[in-house]
Amino acid sequence: PRGGHVLAAATAVAAAVALLALIRRRRHLQGPLIDADLDGTWPLPLAQPEAVGLSTQRLSEISRWSDGWVGSGKLPGLFTAIARRGKLVYAHSSGSADVASGSPLTQHTLVRLYSLTKPLVSVCAMVLYEKGLFQLDEPVSHHLPSFANARVLLASGEIVPAEREVTVHHLLTHTAGLTYGDSDTAVDEAYKAAGCGWDAPYHLSLSDFVDRIRRLAPPL
Repeated sequence: PRGGHVLAAATAVAAAVALLALIRRRRHLQGPLIDADLDGTWPLPLAQPEAVGLSTQRLSEISRWSDGWVGSGKLPGLFTAIARRGKLVYAHSSGSADVASGSPLTQHTLVRLYSLTKPLVSVCAMVLYEKGLFQLDEPVSHHLPSFANARVLLASGEIVPAEREVTVHHLLTHTAGLTYGDSDTAVDEAYKAAGCGWDAPYHLSLSDFVDRIRRLAPPL
């Protein structure tokens, strides 16, 4: 009957579509996105991105972006590695480790890292937070009395009382009003005059640094 033929044809089409999708998926999931010129020495087991909930197609956009930055001359080299759930799924190298020699940038290249105290301290703080040792909206002065009665330096040069106390949340989100002491703003100049510039960690203890910051602004 005609209906039977139609049903059989529809079933065949559905099966063909499913087969093509399976083939495409298998091609899509061939393995991790690792540059062919990078050797196979990795500290983590490898996995295809989809196996850990990531997208091969989306990750491949990082390679295009990375190559573009190096190609435009903004960076001499850029290496990106992405792991999830203990599996490495992506590694791509753009440019070189040394412009003069042209040596390749790989996972074995030694590089200088900056600002790693921020994520480390933040993670440690979250561990203490999970243990209930402090609250995010808690004034820092509860633990560091030097932060009580904070003052604010306005653009006009006037020093006024802060409208609210500095909290742990402010510190973790870089909104506490602190600076590095390495710029030309009035606050930075005050930091430098008090010996609290960018090199302070090399010659001051943490307690001395906090105490000097406390004494930056005269009493109101």
